[in-house]
Amino acid sequence: MAKRYEVLERSFINGRLYEAGESVVLEVDSPGSNLKLITASGGSGKAPASQGSGFAAARTGGGKFLVKDDQGRVAGDFTGSKAEAEAEAARLNAGGELNPPPASDAPPPGDGDQDDDNGPDA
Repeated sequence: MAKRYEVLERSFINGRLYEAGESVVLEVDSPGSNLKLITASGGSGKAPASQGSGFAAARTGGGKFLVKDDQGRVAGDFTGSKAEAEAEAARLNAGGELNPPPASDAPPPGDGDQDDDNGPDA
């Protein structure tokens, strides 16, 4: 399970340089001395308690990824590549809000084509 850690000293983690004081979400059980576990009671407060205290990319299958909170719950409707999911998790960990689901391209009820032939109505 992914856990949120505070970076205690400048560290290169998973291809990115983190400065002291930043947080990172990792799936490790024994972090190095450069990391300190952020507990629910001592969290940064950037994410609401109902959303957990950290977010991480998670594989869904078929090469797609989504974002889960530190309690394993799916965060929003996001799906994408690994890089996109990691960027979305970082945005949420920085205090960003969950995006609402995308709006449908279908016209609202009562507007546009009223029958099923996809042609103009007479």
